[in-house]
Amino acid sequence: MCAQHASPSLSSAPSPDSTATVTVDHVGISVRDLEGLATFYGSVFSLTEEFRFTVEEAGLSAVVLRSDAGWGIELLHRADSTTPARWTSPDEAVRSQGLGHLCLRVTDDLDDLYERLLAAGGSPVVTPRIGPHPQVRMSYAADPEGNLIEMISFLEGFGS
Repeated sequence: MCAQHASPSLSSAPSPDSTATVTVDHVGISVRDLEGLATFYGSVFSLTEEFRFTVEEAGLSAVVLRSDAGWGIELLHRADSTTPARWTSPDEAVRSQGLGHLCLRVTDDLDDLYERLLAAGGSPVVTPRIGPHPQVRMSYAADPEGNLIEMISFLEGFGS
C-alpha cells in the first residue's frame, strides 16, 4: 500500500505561497497493444474514450480514456518501444526506482472489480484482503501487458 493512502484526498489546497490547486488528471502508460489495452481499461474500469492523437514525427499513437469521476489513463504506443523488466509483486516493484504501479480507489465492491479485471484478461497478483492499515482493503493485479494495478477501498471509519 502506498504511503499516500494515509490521506484519502486526491487534491491539495494551495499553499500560502501559491494560488494553484493540484489534482491528479491522468497516468500515462506505454503499451504494445493500443487497441487491446484501450478495450481492457475501458471495460474493466468503465472508462470512455476522450480523444485520440498521433505525433507523426515521434511515431506515437495514443488514446486518452476518462472516468465519470474525472481521472484518466493515457495509453501511448510506439512501434519501436521496448518492454522493460516486469514485476510480479508489489515487493519487487519497489526494488527498482521509478513508477511501480497504478493505484485506483474503489468505492463499491473491490472483490467484484478484481474478478472483472481477471475475467477481462488481467492476472492475479495479490487477492483482495485487509492491507497494512487495518481499515484499508487492497488487492493487486496486472493488466494483460504486466503493468501492476493496485485497487484499494477504505473501510467505514477510516481516517477518523
